[in-house]
Amino acid sequence: MILEMKVPSPGESITEVEIATWLVEDGDYVEKDQPIAEVDSDKATLELPAEESGIITFKAEEGDAVAVGAKTGRISSKN
Repeated sequence: MILEMKVPSPGESITEVEIATWLVEDGDYVEKDQPIAEVDSDKATLELPAEESGIITFKAEEGDAVAVGAKTGRISSKN
């Protein structure tokens, strides 16, 4: 199964965030709920957790500005 990771909404008026830091490497195995990235908005820095366990593939780079709801990567799991 492949899970597309999307940027969650950090607040009502925020439409875009910046990928501040990937906390894992592209191609790493990640565990469900493991922090995988930090994103910056106008108001806060948030950690994004893995929604599933599996191999992570990035679709955005550190420093990229991405819209809320945009795909930032995917996790390939065996489920």
